[in-house]
Amino acid sequence: MIDIVFLLIIFFMTVTQVSKVNKEQLELAQQKGSQDQQTANITINVTREGEYRVAGSQVSLARLVSLVSQELSALGGDARRLKVTVRTDQRGVSRHTNEVMKALSRIGVLRVNNAVESPE
Repeated sequence: MIDIVFLLIIFFMTVTQVSKVNKEQLELAQQKGSQDQQTANITINVTREGEYRVAGSQVSLARLVSLVSQELSALGGDARRLKVTVRTDQRGVSRHTNEVMKALSRIGVLRVNNAVESPE
């Protein structure tokens, strides 16, 4: 029984020494790549009347594509870092949403989230 007590004492003394080493204050190097990994979010609202709204402003489909293209180029052309969410009024015609999806796929944005509301 005493041998187990000694083993536990040795174990806890070793763990304490290791945790002190891990808490040592160091000045770590900065990684430039952290800026390269930023993402962007764009939410596109399609109203019942078929209007496109981005950030509260009504835009045409061409302007919408231009805005998304600008964000895409700001991210270095990496479409995986661009999160696009399309919110469509359920009373509207799906043709307008399909036009947005086609326009986004033409510029290389293939991952688009469709926002829905879950029933309670």
